[in-house]
Amino acid sequence: MKANRLVFENAIDINPRSGIIKFNGNRMILKSAEALGFFRRDIIQTLNMERAKGFLLRYGWACGYSAGGSIEKMYNWKELKELIRAGAAIHTLEGVVSVQIDVLEITNDKFEMEGKWFHSYEAEEHVRHFGFSDESVCWTLIGYVAGFLAKTYPKEIVVFEEKCRGKCDDYCKFVVRTKEHATEEQLEILRYFQDTSLADELDNTFNELKSLNNSIVHSDTIHKQMTHAMLEGYTLNQLLYLLSDALQCSVTVERRYLMKPIGYYFMHEDDERLYIEASRKKKEFRHEYDIMTMKKQLGTLVILSHKALTREQEMIIERAVTVFSIYLYTQIQIAQSQWKKKSDFLDEVMSQQSPSEELIKKARNIFYFDPSKNNRVIVITMEQEEPEIVHSFLATEYLNVECFIKNQEVLLILEDCKKDVQYMSNFLSSLSKRVMERFKQATFQIGVGKNAEKLEEIGNSYNDAKLICQFLRYAAPQQTQAAIYENFQHIMLFLKTTNPRELLQFYKEVLGQLLEYDEQNHATLVHTLEVFLNHSGNVNQTAKALNLSIPGFRYRMEKIESFLQEDMRTGDGRFRCHLALKIYYAIKTLENEK
Repeated sequence: MKANRLVFENAIDINPRSGIIKFNGNRMILKSAEALGFFRRDIIQTLNMERAKGFLLRYGWACGYSAGGSIEKMYNWKELKELIRAGAAIHTLEGVVSVQIDVLEITNDKFEMEGKWFHSYEAEEHVRHFGFSDESVCWTLIGYVAGFLAKTYPKEIVVFEEKCRGKCDDYCKFVVRTKEHATEEQLEILRYFQDTSLADELDNTFNELKSLNNSIVHSDTIHKQMTHAMLEGYTLNQLLYLLSDALQCSVTVERRYLMKPIGYYFMHEDDERLYIEASRKKKEFRHEYDIMTMKKQLGTLVILSHKALTREQEMIIERAVTVFSIYLYTQIQIAQSQWKKKSDFLDEVMSQQSPSEELIKKARNIFYFDPSKNNRVIVITMEQEEPEIVHSFLATEYLNVECFIKNQEVLLILEDCKKDVQYMSNFLSSLSKRVMERFKQATFQIGVGKNAEKLEEIGNSYNDAKLICQFLRYAAPQQTQAAIYENFQHIMLFLKTTNPRELLQFYKEVLGQLLEYDEQNHATLVHTLEVFLNHSGNVNQTAKALNLSIPGFRYRMEKIESFLQEDMRTGDGRFRCHLALKIYYAIKTLENEK
């Protein structure tokens, strides 16, 4: 018998009186594809997609196994290939799918078959009820081929679908191989063929739902416990201990750009070392969860576990994240309230309307520094970074320094600053280096105000530092710069009364051509001008200080005046040049420090 000679009328026996349809003596029924689609939908919705896949694969296997036995007995097949092709033909005659076999090779130790399925009812019904899938969905068809070959071929085979209309491919493509020639991934499908009844599937589903319910109840209990603890005033580390105890894992809370976690609980001694290594190497030891509020990230909850987290652990973590969101948000609100008090206090000091004794008393209740000592204010302005993040970083780096935010600027107050200028320069250099290393994409301006010998002067120190930051922003845009009051004390009065942009424009107008000449010719005319002005315009004293002859010095001054276009014989001309030089050397000092 040849497979291509199979005709539906000859293969099927229909008795119109009894309504019985038989195929080689076995009763068959005609079913609506649409009805099968609804059946498939209900199975999936009842069991879930994974369990339904196994159920439908086994159902298809039973259909194929029965068909294989019937066809094998019905005719005398001289070749196994013809029997297998007959199975494909019967599958087509049943109206299930149109089968096209492209490759069929059978040897003593190897079986390989490839082909296409067209008009698969199963793919059509799946798409109708669930839309396109990420994986192949012709499960009963795969099962049919597997069952047919299990009956007609002696060795164990693997059937899988490489392409499928159910996942938006142009057609369905099936592949059959002997088990020995299949990959590990292809062998995965065999686990679905394990004999399991629908009752077992429903029992498993019930047990899973029961387990899920227990997990929900447990996670809800942990959530309530943590919420009550937070309302009772537990610290972040105490809350993390409760979570760690529930998960049986070490836990930390991190904040962006900070070197150390803001809270942690390590269950085992070795976990802290592993945590540091995992932070550097991004190992799978870390399981990260964003702590968010109003689309803003407040921190990251990190769970440390070598194993994959269970569903119950995931549920506990999900509920715990909401507790940490509320906790961190509340802490930020408290911090902002404290910042507001400190900011208002500075404004009160600058208004000079309160007695000194009252200010000192109030300062002791608001600040950590001693208001009776010498103090300096440092102002940090920034671009491309949030002040709150910078504040968090500096607050952890300088634990003993007052740190808060005022008008989107970060302020530090250095206590007992009766130190020399070199000490302040070194501190400022260290501070600049730290923020530049931690915030590589941002630019900062850091200004240090005048030493405030008494509390009433701390407002002046703040204003000086703020003015220096404004000047730095204009003098060196897109660069991180830092300077102390002593670098600017000669021009501070002008900074207080003049726009920094105008000061920079002024010095460039006065000295621009002279500076350009010195740079291009490696000359020292600017230094000559400085010495001349320092000697109040006295020609003899200036020439002597520069080791120049009088004619040689006069030649230099003529050259200088040709670039300056200023009359150096007048007091006004000398004053303008002196001021421009002070501004120039202030900027030069910044460049040298950088």
